Amino acid sequence: MMGKVITIYNQKGGVGKTTLVVNLAHGLVRLGKSVTLVDLANPPYCHKWFGIPADGSALRWMKGEDVPRYGTRLGVYVLPGYWPDASDLFDGKELHLEAEDIRRERFETLQTEMVVVDGYRYEAIVEKELLRCSDLVLVPHTPGTPLESSQSVLKMCRELRKEGWTGQYYLFGIVETLGDVQKSLEISKNADGLMLVTWNERLRKRSTVFELPRVVRVIGEYHNLAMWVVKQGEVG
Repeated sequence: MMGKVITIYNQKGGVGKTTLVVNLAHGLVRLGKSVTLVDLANPPYCHKWFGIPADGSALRWMKGEDVPRYGTRLGVYVLPGYWPDASDLFDGKELHLEAEDIRRERFETLQTEMVVVDGYRYEAIVEKELLRCSDLVLVPHTPGTPLESSQSVLKMCRELRKEGWTGQYYLFGIVETLGDVQKSLEISKNADGLMLVTWNERLRKRSTVFELPRVVRVIGEYHNLAMWVVKQGEVG
């Protein structure tokens, strides 16, 4: 089975990345897709949503080990990230990802229709290989996100495109005001498009604000993103 790899990525923490990862994975399951969530973030947080240990299964899987995935009540399979304990730190036995560990075939062996990856804060060469393995990259950006963190990810995607990468990359703007929308539009001008999410009902009703070629979808609920992702896969 050739699964679609969707990576949620930003070099800055606290931008709603893990919330997006978990809700997207759940939304895809609700649409009937088999989904594995791979937490490659450093530090990881997805395990807290599911009440499972941060035992580094995701990193060990990427390194070639055959480790079991955790099944969850939501129907999402999870390979949790790695949170070293005191003994790991003391003995110098921490797990680290290297560029050669990031291979597309490792994701494909998961045998699920969708693989949703939470990943950031590694060396640039490792981050670039992760994006290269992805079919779709979503870059979350909030009003408080430093511009350089989101722009650097989009730049990395542009560089990969020049190297022959055929994936797509979109800015995922979390907005509350018209000013936030305009900033997201400016940041995303070199991306494949802009996805907007807002919980401001009055803003969502001003549809003329969003009738722009670069805004591919405006949503008010994370699960709606899953429908767009599935549709993109069918078109592709």
